[in-house]
Amino acid sequence: MDPMLPTDADVNELFDQVVTDLQERFGYTAQAASALVREYYTLFRDPQYCKGIGVPVQDDDFFFHEAAGGMALRVHYYLGLQENPDPGKFIDWRADYNRRRRPGR
Repeated sequence: MDPMLPTDADVNELFDQVVTDLQERFGYTAQAASALVREYYTLFRDPQYCKGIGVPVQDDDFFFHEAAGGMALRVHYYLGLQENPDPGKFIDWRADYNRRRRPGR
């Protein structure tokens, strides 16, 4: 991404992979994917925003735990689709998405 996020090189590299994943999985342009990633990073590190939607603030450890693929799903769900921010609803959506992507289904 250019410009990079206001964080370290490792986190920027992870989110570069998220941008690529958003393009490949969901068809976003590079510009749109980058904009969504920047917005997600800003919003989900903001304590007030997170409190307002009932989720914990996310940090670098969380991002790396989710990895690029998991973060791409989160960015797409919360900002691309603008779905219900309830964490349980995201978990249900992600499980359904993963079921539909399994070979033979």
